[in-house]
Amino acid sequence: MRKVLLTIAASILVAGSASAADIAARPYTKAPPIAQVYNWTGFYIGGNVGYGWSRVEHQDLVPGFGGFWTSGTVSPLGPTQTIEPEGAVYGGQFGYNWQSANWVFGLEGQFNGADLKRTDTSIFFPVTDRLSAKIDSFATVTGRVGYAFNNWLPYIKGGYAGANLKTTNFDIFGNHLDNSTWRSGYVVGAGLEYGFAGNWSIGVEYNYLDFGSKSFTGRNLTGIGAPFGAENFSDNLSISTITGRINYRFGGPVVAKY
Repeated sequence: MRKVLLTIAASILVAGSASAADIAARPYTKAPPIAQVYNWTGFYIGGNVGYGWSRVEHQDLVPGFGGFWTSGTVSPLGPTQTIEPEGAVYGGQFGYNWQSANWVFGLEGQFNGADLKRTDTSIFFPVTDRLSAKIDSFATVTGRVGYAFNNWLPYIKGGYAGANLKTTNFDIFGNHLDNSTWRSGYVVGAGLEYGFAGNWSIGVEYNYLDFGSKSFTGRNLTGIGAPFGAENFSDNLSISTITGRINYRFGGPVVAKY
């Protein structure tokens, strides 16, 4: 009986070894790559620099022949001269982005210095008179909506805009009328941002700022500071800018997606 059991056990071992030998080795399979998904959520701060151009429609509101500098409404030229200051813009921005699926919503504040300026000869009295206009700063507070393609983010924006405009009417005799005021209006714009190196991003942005018309009353001054008569002017102001931007985001970096 013991011989029979030993014979059966040996047969089972031999058969098992043969079956194992017939099984092919399992092929090696490389693990699938891990996709990286860029996450735009978080607070950010950055800087910008670029170029701006503007349009100032400077209108004399004194009826009839007008006053100092323009020939008023009786002139075939009318009471308005347009001047177009342009130059460098530079500043900083800060804000917050929140991403839901591919949609990115944000709120941003921006303040810029500017060197938009120009001086033109008066079209009314070109021999003696000049008109100067300058924008030295502007600011915006905007909402943003974008659609993320991983680390690419095209977006649109809009909201409040403010700018400081200074105009000066002057002549070769030393008479001048100065007005400097902070103007409020709106801004609309669009941009494209690219995220890299974890929390950094660079981009380009275009903005159009419109401030409408605002009138002011002042007194012309002679070269020695004596009053020279009352004046009433209106300035219609618009600004366009295109800037390069760089931001650092304090939110999470890119995340892994299996």
